[in-house]
Amino acid sequence: MSAHRCAPSCLLAALLALALGCSAHQPPHAAAVPASGVRPRVAVLPLEDLTGQTGAADRMTRVLFTVLAQTGAYEVVEPGTVDMALSDARVRSTGMLSREQIQMLTKELETRWLLTGSALEFGHVRTPDGEVPSVGIALRLIDGESGRVRWADQRYRNGDDRETVFGWGHESDADRLAQHTMTELVQGLHVPGGDSTSTRKEKP
Repeated sequence: MSAHRCAPSCLLAALLALALGCSAHQPPHAAAVPASGVRPRVAVLPLEDLTGQTGAADRMTRVLFTVLAQTGAYEVVEPGTVDMALSDARVRSTGMLSREQIQMLTKELETRWLLTGSALEFGHVRTPDGEVPSVGIALRLIDGESGRVRWADQRYRNGDDRETVFGWGHESDADRLAQHTMTELVQGLHVPGGDSTSTRKEKP
């Protein structure tokens, strides 16, 4: 085959490789707005810090709030309002909530659903190619009416997990890796919408 005939096919192959590489680098899309238009009201509680890294859980909690709000699928309670409710309920750790505290929080925050969990890991790990960021996140959705966990999931990711040929998808920033990982988790979150605001107060 001549060089002239090979050029179009070679160009097409190069463009295809570029497109695949770019798609691997993109974070997954989060859940879309439900077709019914109903937006469940969800309160994001601070994540429990199991990382041993000062401030890591606070950073991941902010990422969770942002990712959840950006989906447009949920009415997310303002962080300041959540902080006040936690203080009133005397909650020191969201990892061990009593039934009474859950009831107080859902009543104060006018919601049935509490989303919390644990920051499991936030740092770097050594690989043959050098150090890469590593994060671990666990989330759980608490039903305020029953006090039970209705959904739970967790992810561990490091900066090389999405890497393909030629380095496409490699992530060197811990905060961006945390955002990608949180988006994966939120993508699988299911909050029943029809009865999600049953404890919300009616406004005059």
